[in-house]
Order: sequence, then structure tokens, then C-alpha cells
Amino acid sequence: MPLRRALSIVLRTYHIGEADKLVVFFSLQYGKLRGVARAARRPRSRFGGSLEIGTEIDLTFFEKEGRELVSLDRCDIVRSRFSQLGEPILASTLGYVTDLVDCFLQEREPNARVYRLLRGSVGALALERDPESLARYFEAWLLRLAGHYPRRRTCTDCGRSLAELGAYYVLDEQRLGCQRCLRKGLPISRESLGFIEDVWREPPDKVRPPISKVVRELTTLHYRIIQQQLEKGLKSHQVLQDLLREEGRE
Repeated sequence: MPLRRALSIVLRTYHIGEADKLVVFFSLQYGKLRGVARAARRPRSRFGGSLEIGTEIDLTFFEKEGRELVSLDRCDIVRSRFSQLGEPILASTLGYVTDLVDCFLQEREPNARVYRLLRGSVGALALERDPESLARYFEAWLLRLAGHYPRRRTCTDCGRSLAELGAYYVLDEQRLGCQRCLRKGLPISRESLGFIEDVWREPPDKVRPPISKVVRELTTLHYRIIQQQLEKGLKSHQVLQDLLREEGRE
């Protein structure tokens, strides 16, 4: 039973038995894994508060050949400022982005770029950056890294710059064209295209919050693509949108 050590970010936890936890974690070296933390729910557990969603940990675990689940041995917190923030929208945004990683990534497939994306996005949330901007930022980059983001700069029909005319994206055809030629599909205004260009250039804690029109357009566009790729909706997305509506921010 080899002993392994890896930098990891906690994506999900579930209660099992009377005192154990099933932990879904995304490790830099080994990809997404699932493991059991024995007695993690006991008051004096050796894991303490290290197994909270979004926490980055230095994790040691045992892996037995032929078994799907690993056994968590110990972990030390590398970064966990987010637990100090009790704001529901920030917490729901964190739950949404970790849910996306869990859904998009296959198990045991390392992906250093997605790890850095998740780490940077969680860090930006801990700094209380605008959660809607960060959610759109994270969606765009995750979809791009997965090969699903529409990234043409010119219209497929007339060849003119989409940044000048705005665009429509036809989901079923995965086609991007200018608003003069297509006249159908999901709208992507010039302002939204400009925000996305900032997303490709800047880290998550540096991108300026977009205007409400951009948030609405990209919320619809990104989530429709996510649903198409996953072939399902996400409860975490609905929870976040419901909270934003209650706050009058959607």
C-alpha cells in the first residue's frame, strides 16, 4: 500500500458511517481522487478543519491497488482564508466552482492548468472580489481548457471583426458569427467580448467587474454550454442564482 503526498484542493465532502468523511479532492500531482478520512467528524479528529471545501492542503494518503477509494492519512492546511468569510453568496460561488471542477474532470487525470485556475479563483474569492465576475471568469477558462469555448475573432460568413459588430453563438451548430449575418442564437455583445478578452489576459483577482448586461449575457451563454457538455444542470448553479436574485444582483 504505497504512501503518497500531494498538494490538493478539497472539492466535496460527504458523511459516511457515524464519524467518517468521504472526500473528493483535486491533487496537483495525481488529479481528482476520492478518499475516506476515518473519524474526521469526531471532535478531536487529526484532520481538524482541513477538509472544508476550497481548502488547499498538503495531503498524505495511502492507495491500495484495485481500490477506487484512497485512505487519507494526514493533511496540513496550505491556504484556507475562505472559511473566515460567512457571506452566503461567496460561499455558494465557491461551491459552484468546485462543483464544476468535479463534474468536468475525469478521475486520476492531472491537470496543472485547471489546478492553478481553481487555486487562483478561490484566492480571489477570499479577497472578497465580485463573485459574479469570478464565476464568469472561472466558467470561461474552464470551458476554454476543456476545448468548448467559442473563440473566433471574425465572423464565419463575412469575415468582419466580431469585436466591432457583436456576435451570436448558435449552440446546436457550435457556430459563432456576427449579429448582422446570423441574427439568431445566444447574443454576445461587444462589451461581453471585451470582458472576455480581459479574462484571457488577467489573473482572476485583477479583472474588473463588468456591467450588468455582460453578466446576464455570459451567465446564459456559459451555462448553456456547460449544460450541453455535461448533459445535465447543476444544483449549485441554481442555488447561486437564487441567492443573487434575493440580493437583487441578478
